[in-house]
Amino acid sequence: MDLSHSQSSLSLGFLSQSSPPHRTQIADDSISFQIDSSFRDPAHPVSTIPLQLLEQQTEDHRDDNGVEDREGREEEDEEEEFSILGHSMCLKRRRDSESSSSSPFSSKRLSMEQSDLEARRSAVRAWGDQPLCVADPDVFEIMEKEKQRQFKGIELIASENFVCKAVMEALGSHLTNKYSEGMPGARYYGGNQYIDEIETLCCDRALAAFNLDSENWGVNVQPYSCTSANFAVYTGLLLPGDRIMGLDTPSGGNTSHGYYTPNGRKVSGASIFFESLPYKVNPQTGYIDYDKLEERALDFRPKILICGGSSYPRELDYARFRQIADKCGAVLLCDMAQISGLIAAKECVSPFDYCDIVTSTTHKSLRGPRGGIIFYRKGTKLRKRGMLLSQGDDSDQYDFEEKINFAVFPVIARWTTQ
Repeated sequence: MDLSHSQSSLSLGFLSQSSPPHRTQIADDSISFQIDSSFRDPAHPVSTIPLQLLEQQTEDHRDDNGVEDREGREEEDEEEEFSILGHSMCLKRRRDSESSSSSPFSSKRLSMEQSDLEARRSAVRAWGDQPLCVADPDVFEIMEKEKQRQFKGIELIASENFVCKAVMEALGSHLTNKYSEGMPGARYYGGNQYIDEIETLCCDRALAAFNLDSENWGVNVQPYSCTSANFAVYTGLLLPGDRIMGLDTPSGGNTSHGYYTPNGRKVSGASIFFESLPYKVNPQTGYIDYDKLEERALDFRPKILICGGSSYPRELDYARFRQIADKCGAVLLCDMAQISGLIAAKECVSPFDYCDIVTSTTHKSLRGPRGGIIFYRKGTKLRKRGMLLSQGDDSDQYDFEEKINFAVFPVIARWTTQ
């Protein structure tokens, strides 16, 4: 094997059969060398041979005048010897001067590598400054097709809306670079002072949009959607297996309210982790049958009673829901995702006068960026109308805030949606 052109700084060679007299063998059989079985001759078996390690030379080499032979010393300092199968082997490391002299093109190669590295850096910088149409024309083309589809079609989906240019500008900003796990003033990472300002401003505006007093209502704006907002409420207030009750999805409810199919298949996290029982509309009138709802609620005793849905086209009787919730000792949750914009504009009856917790999206009729939101009561509890004397707890203060915020983060969410 020709190793004369090897680029490695290590060379391997055989010495004579006997070890140099100035090196002593280390008595250690803990390391052994054995020829692989595939190369053995069955007629001549080879036993395991210990790998012999030799101590480094310790004696000094001096000339006749007692001066140390430095040249020879430096030569030997670069060598390490060991023995395999009785043959002494030398592992020699080239000195820097020898390595440099043996590579006449090393300087040129180093210069070429530096030039190539700088060229790659320049290419990365140039790519980072390119618009999407240049950086990824395939994705840009698909996005342009979707834009034309939206402009030329008619959208009649209640879960969709067209955001303004300012919303798209905010969503495509440098805020996407920042991690902001935690609550304002209590983040997991530093550098969140301006994110805190944005989230605090968002909370203030959310309360103002629905004319809510910050003394009686709190809000969490971190969920990604109303589904995750609903699940955060369940997680914060319930234990696995606790009961919830919402409008059946075929009657206009939402799957996040605990829906399961007629054959019993559970199709949402709410129905998997919690026990759910739906209430339905009267098939002749299309209205919720409140009498039957009350009867079922008193039998089922849910911990959370849910009003609202995805496609129930009627005004909800929040006062009647409140009465039923009080009778069965349930927290009253309203999912107003589809009609939150109409409620803010006072075109629909507000659920805030009767409900304990209200959830919504921000990207449907509110026309905001994609996300979810949770409003919750705080402070002194309202007197529960219609509540039985044997029901209720001893506390007169709402305890939703800490439970819901903890459920949103760190239990469910991992960072804030701004």
